[in-house]
Formats: sequence, C-alpha cells, structure tokens
Amino acid sequence: MLRAKPASATTLAIALALFAPVAPVSADTVEASRARIVPANLALPETDARQCWARYTINDGKARNGALEEVAFRVPCPEHVTDRFISTLQRALAARGYYDGAATGRADNATRAAVQAFQRDNGFNSPILTLESAQRLGLVPIEITRN
Repeated sequence: MLRAKPASATTLAIALALFAPVAPVSADTVEASRARIVPANLALPETDARQCWARYTINDGKARNGALEEVAFRVPCPEHVTDRFISTLQRALAARGYYDGAATGRADNATRAAVQAFQRDNGFNSPILTLESAQRLGLVPIEITRN
C-alpha cells in the first residue's frame, strides 16, 4: 500500500546542475563552465517495507516423484494477526458460509478448516491464511501500485 507522507517528513534534496559555457571555446582558450545548484524537496511515498511469507507443503506432505513440493506465499504479518483480527476473520468466513462457530478470536481447528475451505474454493488448498485471501475477505487493504 502506498501512503504519501508530508513533504517535511520525507524529503530528498536534488541538485540540478545547469551548465552554460562562460565564453566561446576555441583551441587557445580553456573551457569553463558554471553550475547553478537548485535544491528541491520531493515527497516520497511510504511503502510497507515488511512483507511476511509462509511455506506450505502441497500434496498433503506426500512426496511426489521422490520430492516434497512446497509453495511460498505472502501472509498477513504476525503483529497484525491479533485476537481482534481472528474474530473478524471468523465473522467474515461465517458471513460466507464457511465458519459455523462463535467469533472467539482464537485460531482453533474450526477456524483453520474454514480458512482452508474458503481458499480451496478460491484456488489454493492451505489452512494458512494467505494475504490474498485476507484481502478478498476485506481484512487487509489491497495494495495498488500506480505507474
């Protein structure tokens, strides 16, 4: 997610040098130039530098062709997954018919099963909540990049 900070918080001084010859250049003169330095303040967007990832073994942890297959994916960072976040997750899954319990704020087996069922129906079979699923459920903002 991109958030712009005020120019006074994050600034970058850029010096623009404009070169202009002082005198015509010829074989018997020394080339001279002068520079004009113009500082500029630019507000830079703040990016969420921290990205959290998880790995999950696919095929129920069974080797395929002699090798375990893992997939890596982005997840909500642990500091954001609070009891309040979990209870909101439970309510969001219940509203979509995936969770049939109370919003306790605890990531229990029923919550993990509901997450896995929701994600399986959306193309990814894992009990670990992905960032994309959290965004689909409206739990975390969707990152929009502007070019």
